[in-house]
Amino acid sequence: MIATTCARLRGSFIALLLVSLLVVSVAGCGARLSPSQYAAAVGGGGGGAATGAGARQSVASNPAAAGPATSSEGPGASVASADPGAAQPGAAAAPSGGCAPQHSDAPGVTDNEIKLGNVSTISGPIPNFGATGRAGAKAYIDYINSQGGVCGRHVSMVTADDRLDPGVNRSTTEQLESQVLGFVGNTSVEDDGGASVIGGSNVPDCSLTLGSNSITQPNYFSPIPIDPSGQTNDTTAIWQWFKANKGITKVGIVYPDNPTAAARIQGYQNDIAAAGLAVDTPIKVAVTETNYVGVASQMKNNGDDAFITALEINGIAKFAQAIRQVGWTPKAPFYGSQAYSPLLTQLAGPAADGTVLGLAHDIVEGGGPAMENFAQIYKASSSGQPLDFFAIMGWTSAKLCLDAIAAAGAAPTRDAVIGALNQVTNFTADGIIGGSNPAQRKGPTGFDIVTISGGQWQRVYPGQGFAPS
Repeated sequence: MIATTCARLRGSFIALLLVSLLVVSVAGCGARLSPSQYAAAVGGGGGGAATGAGARQSVASNPAAAGPATSSEGPGASVASADPGAAQPGAAAAPSGGCAPQHSDAPGVTDNEIKLGNVSTISGPIPNFGATGRAGAKAYIDYINSQGGVCGRHVSMVTADDRLDPGVNRSTTEQLESQVLGFVGNTSVEDDGGASVIGGSNVPDCSLTLGSNSITQPNYFSPIPIDPSGQTNDTTAIWQWFKANKGITKVGIVYPDNPTAAARIQGYQNDIAAAGLAVDTPIKVAVTETNYVGVASQMKNNGDDAFITALEINGIAKFAQAIRQVGWTPKAPFYGSQAYSPLLTQLAGPAADGTVLGLAHDIVEGGGPAMENFAQIYKASSSGQPLDFFAIMGWTSAKLCLDAIAAAGAAPTRDAVIGALNQVTNFTADGIIGGSNPAQRKGPTGFDIVTISGGQWQRVYPGQGFAPS
């Protein structure tokens, strides 16, 4: 029976009937699934996720596309996410990497399972803001489970929706804290709520950390850390590239009326000034702003020839359309790294062309092997979610976390996981990130420049890899 199963796993397709037995079968084969085999095993996600600028309905306008574990969430609610291709709870997971699990009394750890928490923004004023970040973390967890888990333990994710409310973020984090070993892939600008509960504790949190309080916590680890002093966003080298290659002289800033977004503005101002550029007075807009014509006109009249925003994807698309409407042609329309998404061309149409971003991560279009692997797995796991900046952050956060759990040994504890994370001073996620230092909260040491041309994302500089920051 195992020989038959092995032969089928090594082919290009496996019947969906066998998906729930995937982990046990692979262990019996004595081999692990490649990303393409994993994607084939789970059927490509039932329709697939766009990895470029292909057609897709925005998850912001389609709540049903938010992915698993979101439909029944509310304040304080939590559910276990579906894990296609993973062993079912209670099943004996096969040892991975030659490691046999040993008993641990750590919260969220049993002899055959590790539970991790995720608190993200799924509903509220910006619906599904955190859906792709959660999907990215889940995709990595799914894939690791298909390899036999972490030291023989199946990894599951317990999730909650903070509704873009710091109080709900706090309460849901507090509720999940006793149930999980740590947190992974949280995607919310309200993560300071959770930091007020677990900040400074021995509960590890591996996420795209954004809040002014959370970025200073010793138990919070981000794949692209933000300077805890708030004095830099590590974008000076990008602005220097725009100055040298685009001839820009004056930069505008647009940000939503949110404390976390506002806290990042000083870092942008400092980085832009450090590049020898003039900085226009930042413009604050409502979180739910829909009309950016006045903003675009003001920046055009002020002589701005470049800009940066802290807007989310729907606001970015509307801003791009407003720029075209007022006849402004900035030399470097840098909407922020969060603009990397196949949704931008869908929502903004031709107005998205000319977008130019400086990123700290690789992109799918012409990307390296690690990004190609991620794209295959994400497409199979994400239930049709867009592969965007936040999905990449979710994936890399999960890798950071699960690598540390594996390093913590056969009987992982929270202290041991944090100890392992404190040793991570050069994190690349196998080449997806331009090199960061999560342990010391230092941002990426490399960047790349990408643009949209003819409705498609393209790499501009360097030809491959990352330029030094």
